[in-house]
Amino acid sequence: MKYLILFCLLVVCCCTFGQESTPEEFLSELIQIESYSGCEVEVARMIGDWASTEGFYVTDFVTSEDSRNILVSLYPLSSRKPNILFSSHMDVVPAEYSEVWKELPFSGMISHDTIWGRGAIDCKGLAVMQLFAMKKFKDSLGTRDLPYNISFLGLSEEETMSVNGASLMSSKFMEEINPVVIFGEGGSGLKDILLSKPEVPVFGISTADKSSLWLKLTAEGGGFGHGAVPSDLYANKRLIKALIRLLDEKKSARFNLLVMEMFQELGQLEGGLRGFVLKHINWAIFWPIVRKHFREGEPFNVLIENTFSITHIESSATVSNQMAERAFAILDCRLLPGMEVDKFIKRMQRVVGSRVEIEILHQSPTAMPSTLTPFFDNMCTAIKKVYPNAAAIPILFPATTDNNFFRNLGIPVYGVIPSVLNAELFETIHSTNERIGVDNLEKGIEVYFQFLKTNVQGD
Repeated sequence: MKYLILFCLLVVCCCTFGQESTPEEFLSELIQIESYSGCEVEVARMIGDWASTEGFYVTDFVTSEDSRNILVSLYPLSSRKPNILFSSHMDVVPAEYSEVWKELPFSGMISHDTIWGRGAIDCKGLAVMQLFAMKKFKDSLGTRDLPYNISFLGLSEEETMSVNGASLMSSKFMEEINPVVIFGEGGSGLKDILLSKPEVPVFGISTADKSSLWLKLTAEGGGFGHGAVPSDLYANKRLIKALIRLLDEKKSARFNLLVMEMFQELGQLEGGLRGFVLKHINWAIFWPIVRKHFREGEPFNVLIENTFSITHIESSATVSNQMAERAFAILDCRLLPGMEVDKFIKRMQRVVGSRVEIEILHQSPTAMPSTLTPFFDNMCTAIKKVYPNAAAIPILFPATTDNNFFRNLGIPVYGVIPSVLNAELFETIHSTNERIGVDNLEKGIEVYFQFLKTNVQGD
């Protein structure tokens, strides 16, 4: 009897070991790793182990004891084949454990056909779409030798400054990786964009990103140090008044070429009078009608303005009745392509005044939009195969991703998470209750699979 039990246990263990993870199970496991920026090594190891088991080549780019970048490729890099490169980052922003989360942020819970947790959308979900599309494509190849390599690049530290991630990889390893195109983080599908066809999902494939600029504003004050005897402009008051002037400053709309192309594409899809207005949305005659859609807080606002958010305010005071000698504010600024940082800061300095110091804490690379190539067209084709009634257009991505590091090298880079996400799901990114549906995950895999078939096999 004892040997029979041992035999049964051995059979169960062998069967369990031999089972392949489904995409949702693999994503769940990735989410359970708290991979904050600089702590991505466990995610990289899990991806590498999975890829090796599936017969891919794995190249580690170790940056520190806790972090690394990882490349998963169909052929070894030594083959020197031009590389169709998929890219995603492995780090996530912190998540506070609170009752607001319906499921714990690092539980990876799969409930009601939904995978819950930090990174489900941004950006481990995208990584799973790309990796499992590569697996499906590899399994379909047989013994055929392809003219392209196909690879996935998992990057570190995207949520902070990308120093050991995209910045390092773009400056030192692109010749070795040899990419001819890169698909990374970017737009997705949205419904209710077209009033005449609200059911039609419109996919935005980003060809450009805003750049990020983090500034520290410092104000100094004078007079007495006791809170009972305030001076005319003590440090906190000086800083607050400067911030109010910035918030009240009249902003100017900038309809650059890419934004106008986007609205022209939307106008073509919309048709009729509304379509005509969209195509000529920068005409002054239409501005009284459309202005409300471009106010601060509205979705279109970030496409035509350089924006900033006040993310942190503090002072040097240590007790409640002490006047601070200095007050500080951190601004997260997002700049349109082509905006010169020096000009932006000079204008801001004029607004806040000479008594407030502006210091650059960090700036991401700026890059002009990628030109449209057959790779872009093939991604549009792949999206329409999976979502037959969908439309796909080039867009400016209002956030900042790793993509600009690679665009600066002249590589065509496009950003797309090929899933239909509603406004509620978008609001969970960097917030509570981040999640993605299993159906969205599977369709994202199918889009990337169809993209590979179209490019490499001409299907």
